[in-house]
Amino acid sequence: MSSASPLLKWLMSSSVDVVGRVSLQIVGTVLFTRLLPPETFGLAALTMVYVGLLSMVTSALFEEALTQRRIVRKAHFNGALAAVLSLSLSLWGLALLIAPKVLPEGAAMEVAALFPASFYAVILLADGPLSIYTAVARRQQRFQDIALGNLIGLMVGTATGLALAAAGVGVWALLSVQLVARYVNLGVMVLRCKVRLWPRWHPAEVRQLTGFGGWNLAGRLFEGINDTVFQSLVTRHFGLEGNGFLNMAMRIIEPIRGATGAIGHNIAMTYFSRVQADPLKLRSAVEQTITQTSLLLQPVFIGLAVTAPAIILVIAGPGWSMSGPVATALALAGAVASATNFIHSGLSASGRADLGFVSNVLELVVTTAALVLLAPLGLVATGLARLIAWLVDGLYALLAARRVFDLQAIAVLKPLLTVSFSANVMAGCVLLVQLPLQDVSPLLRLLAAIATGAVVYGLLAAHFHRDALMAILRGLRRSPPTEPGTGDETEP
Repeated sequence: MSSASPLLKWLMSSSVDVVGRVSLQIVGTVLFTRLLPPETFGLAALTMVYVGLLSMVTSALFEEALTQRRIVRKAHFNGALAAVLSLSLSLWGLALLIAPKVLPEGAAMEVAALFPASFYAVILLADGPLSIYTAVARRQQRFQDIALGNLIGLMVGTATGLALAAAGVGVWALLSVQLVARYVNLGVMVLRCKVRLWPRWHPAEVRQLTGFGGWNLAGRLFEGINDTVFQSLVTRHFGLEGNGFLNMAMRIIEPIRGATGAIGHNIAMTYFSRVQADPLKLRSAVEQTITQTSLLLQPVFIGLAVTAPAIILVIAGPGWSMSGPVATALALAGAVASATNFIHSGLSASGRADLGFVSNVLELVVTTAALVLLAPLGLVATGLARLIAWLVDGLYALLAARRVFDLQAIAVLKPLLTVSFSANVMAGCVLLVQLPLQDVSPLLRLLAAIATGAVVYGLLAAHFHRDALMAILRGLRRSPPTEPGTGDETEP
């Protein structure tokens, strides 16, 4: 049996999470853009990125370490839960005390975002415990529960945010979406968890997690710093309105990239960790996963690249047209990241969290430099900076994986480039179809583009990638192997 088949089946079984997130994001965006101006989107984005940096401390320290470790006892989970609750309370208290005091009179808008951030930081009390319960679910392979928690949380959060927006609450309507979603998600995960966890101090067990967890936390912190610097630079160069247009572009691309990336990593990390002791099996699993998933993900992102401007026009109106080119560049960046994410999962599963740290530092440097250098091009520089940074990161991931488990670049790039060629042919056909339809309504043009892309890529895949398609179908018909659940002790 192909070693990637169970992983692929798990990924496909979580597709409801992706579809649900995208659907809710589209519906929410359509309504939010009718109720709130671009500046509000920009301020909400800054607030979330500031708090997101604090969230890294509470959520990144233990989740990956608990998932990657070969043997874990219940004391590890209880000790980690006690630690993240303490960290969450401390950081939230610090935010409440410091943020209002560092807000000078007449401060710039990006600094003013610190004020709502100090109250929005209550989300930390959900983020930390959620990471522990997610780690339990990943070890027990309860990926459907993770998807269910995400979906229900986002449904309730979106409904709450829209109600507040209709009531004229402003920025808090946007902030409440994730705030409510996270607490609801935590409630679902606690109810579905098969293990009763209690926050209890277990210093020895917590110390066993901090080696891997420390490097992972450092990497995630730089990831958060990268987002913070990026949003701040965008606001400095293009104002809050520009940041609002970027936020709109991200609302089109990020639900798919974020969901597929997070789901893919959660499942891949769990599966790859079980073969971490055998570099040959790990390499084979990574190669097959990239080959098979690229057939599904590349056409999605390249298709988004050519249709994103039309999507924005349909769901948000002509007033948001500046987001179109940004979304195109972000979609192309997503096509690059959709493959390299699995390489990073393989490196993390092998215990090399330090390489993830270097990756995030590199991304921070490249993104910042690219944005500053390309700023004269206008707002599209924001998307191009991401694209360049993720291309560089992909090259770094290939070089690191070759050293760790002898992953050959040709084994990844050959099938990836072949699929990308087919996806680009599809994109060309989509663009040609839209040319004679300029006088047709934007919605009909978009529907024609989507139909054309689906038919053209389907024919290309059936002709040029038939063997890979058949391998995917065979893999989906097989059941993943059953693993032991998480009790007092778990082993792979």
